[in-house]
Amino acid sequence: MPGIGSHLKMAPAMRAQEVERLSDKIQHAKLSAVLILLFPEDSRLKTVFIKRSEYDGVHSGQIAFPGGQKEVFDKSFEDTALREAQEEIGIKPTEIEILTQLSDLFIPPSNFLVKVFVGYSEQKPAYTIDPKEVQSVVEVNLEDFYSENIITEKEFASASRGIKIKAPCFTVNNIDIWGATAMIMRELLDVLKIENKETKITTLTQPS
Repeated sequence: MPGIGSHLKMAPAMRAQEVERLSDKIQHAKLSAVLILLFPEDSRLKTVFIKRSEYDGVHSGQIAFPGGQKEVFDKSFEDTALREAQEEIGIKPTEIEILTQLSDLFIPPSNFLVKVFVGYSEQKPAYTIDPKEVQSVVEVNLEDFYSENIITEKEFASASRGIKIKAPCFTVNNIDIWGATAMIMRELLDVLKIENKETKITTLTQPS
């Protein structure tokens, strides 16, 4: 997997400078997992994001993948990703085939080490949103991430640092996807291969 090479393409400059100093923190990080769900609709492959509810925390109102902290009763990180997706937006684990696992990503502001799973559903999910955690579901055509000029640099408020920082972001469907979510998405895009004008999964290699 491309890993950090992909992640740094969408990381704020200060994050790139911090990478070498994060190894000690990662050892004591909280563990979590997220799900990148892909499904077909109208001859297009789509992926699912959530807009988090507003709360007193570092990721308030941000665009993210469904996911959350690993609980003691989760048998695996894959189970964590599937359980959280069901709790947050009602996606049934029985309707999802896990295709692969991407590289781990450490998120310093919340001290989470995130395990990333890519899943596939043969049909569009029926969403049931938990309003305590999720404002809305955001669906995006995967091929839109390959559009020209989709990546820009903007200024965002960093709740953890109490300052505004400049960061690269994907601007799609009038939303800005930045930070950890953009870094994870960049690795997925680097792994996938796109054929012709229709978006298809041609290669999703199991991690070594």
